[in-house]
Amino acid sequence: MSDALREIRRVLGPEAILLSSKELPRRAGAWSRSGGVEVVAAVDELEEFYSGTEDVVSFDKEQVSEEQLIALLSGSKEKESHLTGEASTYTPATLRRSAAKKNTKTAAPAAPAIEDQSAENADNSGAAIKGRVAEGLYRDLVAGDVDPDLAKCLVSEAVAGLPVAKRRSRTALINAVAQSLPGLAPDAYGENDLPGKKVVAFVGPTGVGKTTSIAKLAAHLALGKKKKIILFTLDGYRIGAVEQLRTYAGLIGVPFRFVSQAAELPQLIADNARRDYILIDTAGRSHKDMHVMDQLANYLGNSDHIERHLVMSASMKSSDMRRIHDQFEKCRPDHLLFTKLDETTTPGPILNELARTKKTFSYYTDGQRVPDDLHVAARSRIMNLVLNGVGV
Repeated sequence: MSDALREIRRVLGPEAILLSSKELPRRAGAWSRSGGVEVVAAVDELEEFYSGTEDVVSFDKEQVSEEQLIALLSGSKEKESHLTGEASTYTPATLRRSAAKKNTKTAAPAAPAIEDQSAENADNSGAAIKGRVAEGLYRDLVAGDVDPDLAKCLVSEAVAGLPVAKRRSRTALINAVAQSLPGLAPDAYGENDLPGKKVVAFVGPTGVGKTTSIAKLAAHLALGKKKKIILFTLDGYRIGAVEQLRTYAGLIGVPFRFVSQAAELPQLIADNARRDYILIDTAGRSHKDMHVMDQLANYLGNSDHIERHLVMSASMKSSDMRRIHDQFEKCRPDHLLFTKLDETTTPGPILNELARTKKTFSYYTDGQRVPDDLHVAARSRIMNLVLNGVGV
């Protein structure tokens, strides 16, 4: 044991720590004698071994193997050395090369963890989503321009609410997401496709399809539901707007009236109180001349008996939808109506705006046919619209 301690101090230095020791069994044979002792020692710093010159580091008796010595020199505070094997001689240069090779081998398994961390940082919004099907649905939502944070929230909550056995079913997952939408995008009419109030007004910017949409609704109510309706328009600014809606009214067979200013509306509404529905088309305005709509906005905003729909194109970007909604908020729209779903491949901004404004989704249009291409935005259809039919 004293020889072993001296050898430890000589090889590892005065800072070496003795971790354990034990006596080895006697060897078999007539001249049996002690098999020696086994000691385990370590040092804190690898540099301590290389502070000298190219002196030979050697053991006079049974010594550690090369791999065991390399492990001992790798810098760990707790390394074991079994005093077995043939005597060997090492120089500091040899040990440095072997230790570097050993460290390279031991460091390789850590690469996947680094790669996973990079992937997590690159797409932190999907980090909490578990499961191949859930991840696929999340990617499809984001590909459709749904906000990544919103997509993660919807999919994660849907997964958490499903039994484990159903989490691998895309259909079950989509249905679960749709069921989580009541607070996010509740039905305007449920399964009923009729407006909730007698007077219905459409507002929105130019070029989004307000006039065509109100004509589709008029045809649906008059021809499909056999309701008595009348059409009003305040759009005397756009060339051909009055003639366009008058033509639609003639084809549908309903009365039509041009209203020059919002102040005339209360009396006209009272005069047509026996009608089942009064549909009002308004003039489209850009963000530069919204002040022209102040009179109409004040009237609509203070008329709880009027159902107000903000019409926007589904092909708009989320930023455009936010800007338009905020501009027309003075009209206090109750519902959002989206047009031109047939002209976009990324309808995700619809869901983004519904989530942001907490407004209800009333109708959507996906073509020019009157009234066939006007549809009630039932909650069960929202996911199909947002996913654009991908895997639904």
